[in-house]
Amino acid sequence: MRNLKKVRESVLVAFVVLPGVGFSQPASRSGQELFTQYCAVCHGSTGEGASGPDLTNPLWQSSISDQELGNTVRNGIRGTAMPAFGARLQAAEVQPLIEHLRTLAKDALQPANDLRAPRIAVSPARLLGAEADPDNWLMYGRDYGNQRFSPLTAIRRENLSNLVPVWSFQTGVADGLEATPLYVDGVIFLSTSWNHVFAIDARTGAELWHYRRHLPAKLTYCCGPVNRGPAISGGTLYLATLDAHLVAMDARTGRVLWDTEIGRAENNLSATSPPLIVADKVVVGMAGGDYESRGFIDAYQAETGKRVWRFYTVEGQRGGATWLNGSYDPQLRLIYWGTGNPNPDYDGAARPGDNLYTDCVVALDETGKLRWHYQFTPHDVWDFDGVNEMVLVDLHIDSQIVKGLVHADRNGHFYALDRTNGKFLYAKPFVRVTWAKGFDNGRPIVDSLAIPTVQGVTVCPGAAGGKEWNAMSYSPVTRMVYLPAIENCAVFSNYGIEAQRLGLPPGPSGFNYLPGQAYGKMMALRVDTGEVAWQVKTRTPMGGGTLVTAGGVVFTGDPEGSFVAYGAGDGKRLWSYQTGSGIRGAPIAYRLDGKEYIAVASGMAGAVGGFTGAGAPWMRDYRSGDTLYVFSLLETGGAAFRQRYQAGW
Repeated sequence: MRNLKKVRESVLVAFVVLPGVGFSQPASRSGQELFTQYCAVCHGSTGEGASGPDLTNPLWQSSISDQELGNTVRNGIRGTAMPAFGARLQAAEVQPLIEHLRTLAKDALQPANDLRAPRIAVSPARLLGAEADPDNWLMYGRDYGNQRFSPLTAIRRENLSNLVPVWSFQTGVADGLEATPLYVDGVIFLSTSWNHVFAIDARTGAELWHYRRHLPAKLTYCCGPVNRGPAISGGTLYLATLDAHLVAMDARTGRVLWDTEIGRAENNLSATSPPLIVADKVVVGMAGGDYESRGFIDAYQAETGKRVWRFYTVEGQRGGATWLNGSYDPQLRLIYWGTGNPNPDYDGAARPGDNLYTDCVVALDETGKLRWHYQFTPHDVWDFDGVNEMVLVDLHIDSQIVKGLVHADRNGHFYALDRTNGKFLYAKPFVRVTWAKGFDNGRPIVDSLAIPTVQGVTVCPGAAGGKEWNAMSYSPVTRMVYLPAIENCAVFSNYGIEAQRLGLPPGPSGFNYLPGQAYGKMMALRVDTGEVAWQVKTRTPMGGGTLVTAGGVVFTGDPEGSFVAYGAGDGKRLWSYQTGSGIRGAPIAYRLDGKEYIAVASGMAGAVGGFTGAGAPWMRDYRSGDTLYVFSLLETGGAAFRQRYQAGW
């Protein structure tokens, strides 16, 4: 009860005492005056939250008594930013303040129903066993290996014609969806652009609660105000935010438990991707590599939000952002995380050398110490990044089983490494590649003609990369990886140090896609060799993540709005559904009350130039969206229903 009381009280973090304000004023001040003077700076003038949490939620209001509110105002909450006012406010001023707090919910948006989320408890053991849990989707990549494989078999290629939408949920938040939702014990957790989070009843699609981040007016972020999903541990949901904070909220109510600053927006930092739960720590990366910023990976105590360690990826303000999420091997106790491009993006003369640890995978132990690294693109001058997901797979190499890590990089190569030590196993191009001519002991042989110049040079892949951040998946049944690919080339130019040395007039450094030449491929690669098993060409570059199931089906979405199912073994297009907007996130599979479901977020968002720009001009007028779709099989008798319907009933 004591812990529950602390959780309920913590939503009051933090009343702020303004400098120079005395507490000897008469007690005649109203509760509104007291709230405006001491509380509104953090909680907003109407109590709906700013840097402090929202105080208007009716569920929270009903969960805490006047006595508990009074104790919190007087005594504060130890370990949080909520101060004690007992020695400052006059005793007679506490009750008017409490009475005003009680009025805040009257004008707030009320829930559309009286449903409440069940109690959620995701233990460390459940996370460790996530890959063997067919019912739930407990983390971004479903399991610590980021395999995105569902062992469910009821939805299979033979019955896909019976797959239909059963409900949809519109968030009402602009700027699209990139998230992989979580499904836990009957509840779907979905994050959106601008750091909203929804808890949704998975049976009905009804909203259970809604968290909205009150962001500062000044933000620095690249590629849209997106968020790619939350993480969960115990009964707590964790969200990394656009203003570079890590927020912990009660999974049952959405109430904020703690809020920790990762970095500052004025230092060009933000955060857009899910944290990774490792034992009692929350590991999180940062975004900002397209600006002058210094990349790092942080670990925080899951219970308190206190930072435990930080690993810097570069020296100085030279990029190396860590803007996607990581993988984890519990047996080796190693965390694998991709790092982004160096800064400035295209001017290599400004940053000689390999620019470690940019465009790398870094393997860290649980204390944040570097164990090994491998660099995908040394001295990157094409903005390739190296952040794409690391999928942990045991590989069959030369008749040996190797603990492997596979990675489809934006530089156009599919890599396999030994995840115990970083040893290079192989790299195979999966799209057209012109910047490198091969590998020498695991190091790419760069074609000097591909280095950006003032005049500009054509390089493949272009700035969208051979694969964007959108997740691939792996099936242990077929031993294939399924990835969404992009065929694109661009003209890269550099007006940096060398142009200045030659006295040339200022010009733009950057890229231009080759007009009308981009397209996509849905691909399957044999994981042990990197060889292409099958590929299907798509008109538009692929922009959504993938899911593969034991039912022999691969699900993915495209920027034109089609949610598509392919045969896992042969790539045959089996089924599609038009969602109305481009798909950038990845689907999930789960089972509820014995019935299987597939869910996907639809809403074109983020950096879409590779899909809607000069390379794919037919997509310039794409439709935006903000909808979560959930699909399942028609009940028994569906075929007869369709026959009656087609016959005109």
